[in-house]
Amino acid sequence: MATGNYGSTSSDMSERASQFGDAAGRQMDQAFDSAETLARNAAVRGRQALTAVDRTMRDQPMLTLAAVAAAGLLIGALWKMDRRRW
Repeated sequence: MATGNYGSTSSDMSERASQFGDAAGRQMDQAFDSAETLARNAAVRGRQALTAVDRTMRDQPMLTLAAVAAAGLLIGALWKMDRRRW
């Protein structure tokens, strides 16, 4: 029957598991940092877009009304088209 040094094998496995856990933790930290940066950038761009829309609405109210009317017609047409399927 073969006998081995089980103590060092379990120690090696424990060390590898610890290293794997550390590496996974670092990857999670990097992913969290990236997601946080993306969210911050999206918020900034969203505020910029809202500012641009607000400015356009104030500068060109008729264009705004035309765009809203066109969007309403499109939504109404899509809704009516969907209702025909029932």
